[in-house]
Amino acid sequence: MALKGRLTNQLMTLPDYHLLAALLYSALLLLCSGSAKPAIRYGMPVVAVWLSVNFAGSLLFAVQATAYIGLTYLLYQQCLSGRWPKIIAWLLWGVLSVGLLTHLLPGYGGLPLTDNTQIKANSLPASVYLNTDKVLIAWALLQWIPVWQKNPHTAPHVAAWVKLTLPLLAIPLIMLLAVQLGLLQWQPGFSVLLVIVVISNLLNTCFTEELLFRGALQHYLHEKLGMFGGLVIASGLFGLAHFAGGGWYMVLATLAGLLYGLVYLLTGRLLWAVLCHWGLNTTHLLLFTWPVVQA
Repeated sequence: MALKGRLTNQLMTLPDYHLLAALLYSALLLLCSGSAKPAIRYGMPVVAVWLSVNFAGSLLFAVQATAYIGLTYLLYQQCLSGRWPKIIAWLLWGVLSVGLLTHLLPGYGGLPLTDNTQIKANSLPASVYLNTDKVLIAWALLQWIPVWQKNPHTAPHVAAWVKLTLPLLAIPLIMLLAVQLGLLQWQPGFSVLLVIVVISNLLNTCFTEELLFRGALQHYLHEKLGMFGGLVIASGLFGLAHFAGGGWYMVLATLAGLLYGLVYLLTGRLLWAVLCHWGLNTTHLLLFTWPVVQA
């Protein structure tokens, strides 16, 4: 894959194989989670993590990631006996998950794609990274939450055309609201950099966030508080998780969360929520200023 010289001058100079290796790494972890063979399901991710030291992360990160995979194995396979070993394992798993989600685990450094560069015209300059740490959370949650199986906690049956029409109408409306709020402007554009970001967004962001907020959180709250409570609270927390973008950005993220949650409820399959999330993000990336309009 000869990337050098063919990418736009927005992209920082990287060895030719690093970007391809990073994307294949994320795809491999997601695919391994569905294997019935422990050697593939757990062994291959460990091998991939240590190979990834060559293009992202460090030996320290690889040790932590290996521990995370090991803890996931112990918890999913219910290998631990006794209350305290289970509590300690879940606490460690949770701490590592937060570190992965926030890119704050010691020794981790994503692949820098741009350094305070304007990605599209009229857009705020940004430093963009291809982060592959968060996909480990997706791999772990996939042990418990298959994205392709039907969830029993679904809304009453609705026609197929309603399920299809909802995202097709809601995504343009959310984008229009963002324009009206002054966060975005219409700015169609295409580049190799944007293609890389779009693919990474699916593998590393959409799968992870939907598994976490819809597959785990909304599902749990649905059982405790009912369909409406689970949908609203999970969507609100999803909005709060985007606090870095400011108040209006959190409002838009909350509305997007409601859309993804509704898609999950109406279809009963998390995969459709993942694809809806990816569709909205791709629309933003390719058709509007990104990440936001330049003031």
